[in-house]
Amino acid sequence: MGSGSGLALKSLQWINRAIQFCCAAIILGIFAYFLATLNNHGFHIGSWVMAVAGLSALAILYTGFALLLLCCLAGHPVISTLAIILDLAFLGSFIYIAVANRHGSGRCNGRVNTPFGTGSAPQHVSDNGHGGFTKLPTYRQACRMETACLAVAVVAV
Repeated sequence: MGSGSGLALKSLQWINRAIQFCCAAIILGIFAYFLATLNNHGFHIGSWVMAVAGLSALAILYTGFALLLLCCLAGHPVISTLAIILDLAFLGSFIYIAVANRHGSGRCNGRVNTPFGTGSAPQHVSDNGHGGFTKLPTYRQACRMETACLAVAVVAV
């Protein structure tokens, strides 16, 4: 192989890791909003919501760490083997994130199922009398946020 193939391979790895990082950051941002809003308004927080937030946070840490290792230790057998194992683990986690957000695969019309519960799409989520400071979305907005998470999880896979 030519000397340019090493640069091309590293560039491709950088692009892949950057895409993974951005996808995980988008998912974490949306689910951090879900967690903050659910907690602030006294809603039940499903374990799947916490799992998605945790997995996306771990994915951000891993991809950031992998980008640093790509600069310093790329090509070493032990590091490469560890990266393959962790890549497969995070492949599974992004598949889980996509499955957990499967309710966002519809058109977000009519009756929708979101982390805030089930309701009519144009209706605002009611705050159950707790009156938190975060703004509650409509069920349609929450469904569309789930759709965005589903889409970027598929891209990350």
